Amino acid sequence: MRRFAVIVSAVFHPMLMPLACVFVAWKFDWYVYGRTTEEMIRMVFLVIALSTIAFPAINVLLLRWYGVLSSLETPLRKERNAPFISTFFFFALGYYMLRKAILPPAIYSIMLGCILALILLSLINLKWKISAHSAGIAGLAGTVFGLFRIHSFGNTGLMAIILLALGLVLTARLILKAHNPAQVYAGGVVGFISLYTSVSFELFI
Repeated sequence: MRRFAVIVSAVFHPMLMPLACVFVAWKFDWYVYGRTTEEMIRMVFLVIALSTIAFPAINVLLLRWYGVLSSLETPLRKERNAPFISTFFFFALGYYMLRKAILPPAIYSIMLGCILALILLSLINLKWKISAHSAGIAGLAGTVFGLFRIHSFGNTGLMAIILLALGLVLTARLILKAHNPAQVYAGGVVGFISLYTSVSFELFI
C-alpha cells in the first residue's frame, strides 16, 4: 500500500495540476477547444509546463543542493516556505506570458486560480502544515465544476474519474503519514474553492 501511495503522490504531484487543469479544459470543454488552434494550445502547454513544472522543479533541486531543504518531499513545515514563495514567482511569470496572447478567458482563470491557491497555501503554511497534493487534485475538480457551470456542459465520466483520483490522492497522503486528516481536507477545500471560484466567475487580471 505504501508503494502504491508513493506512485499516486508522484502521478498527481501538485506541480502537474495546473497543466492538467488546462489540458482537461481544452480536451473536454467545447468552448475552450473551439477558440484555440493547435499552434496556440501547444504554446500554452509549453508556457505552463515551464512555469509550473520545469522551473519550480529545478528550483527545488537547487534548494535541496544548497541544504535549504532536508528532503525533496519537504516534510518540515518551515522548509516549505522557500519553495512556495519561489513557485509563486514562476506561476506569476507564466501567467504574465500567457496574458500576452489572446486566449479563452477560462485559461487565464485557471492560472489565476492556481496562483490564488498557492498564495493561500503559503499563508496557511506560515502557521500550519497543509496538503498541497490535496489542493492540486481538488483544484482540478473545482476547475471542471466551474467549466460545467459557465459553459453548460457535463461529463459524468470525466467527473467520476477526477473524484476517484481525488479519493486516491487524499488516501495516499494519509497512508504515507505526510499529513493528518485535517491537513488533507483543508488542502482540498483551498484547492477546490480557489479554482471553482476563479473559473466559474471567469476571474482574470
